Amino acid sequence: MVVLILAGAPARAGSAVCTVATSGVAFGSFNPLPGQSADTNGTIAVTCSGAPGDTASYTITIGSGLGSFLSRKMLAGGDSLLYNLYKDSGCSQVWGDGSGGTSTVIDSVTLTSTSLTTNYVVYSRIAPGQNSARVHSYSDSLLVTIIY
Repeated sequence: MVVLILAGAPARAGSAVCTVATSGVAFGSFNPLPGQSADTNGTIAVTCSGAPGDTASYTITIGSGLGSFLSRKMLAGGDSLLYNLYKDSGCSQVWGDGSGGTSTVIDSVTLTSTSLTTNYVVYSRIAPGQNSARVHSYSDSLLVTIIY
C-alpha cells in the first residue's frame, strides 16, 4: 500500500482557505510472474472554503518517497517493488514536484458556494518484469504538498 500524507495546515490563497485530504493507493495482490503491470488509483481532494466569489490558485506536488521520481519503491524488509504515480490514465506523466521531467497539477477555483471540493485522481502502476518479487506486504509513504 502506498500512503499519501497530507502536508501542512490549511493555507490561504486569494481569499479562500484550502485544505487537502488523500486516499491511499492500494494495489492488492500482485502476481509478477505473467510479466504484466498492475494498475490502481487513489484520490487527492482539495477543499476550499470562504465566501462565494473567493478564489484560490495552487500547485499540487507529490514527493518521491523511498525511491526516485524515475522509479518509486515500496519496501518490505530488504525486498522492494517498483511502482510510480501518474497524473494521467495512460501512465505517461509522472506526478512529482516538477523536477526531472515530472509533472505537477496546477489549478484554480472560484467559489460558487461557501465550500468547493475538487478531486484529482492519482493513477498508479507497479512496473512489469519484477519476477523476483517475493510475497510480502510492501509499502511506501509520500508527501503531498499544495503550494500557493
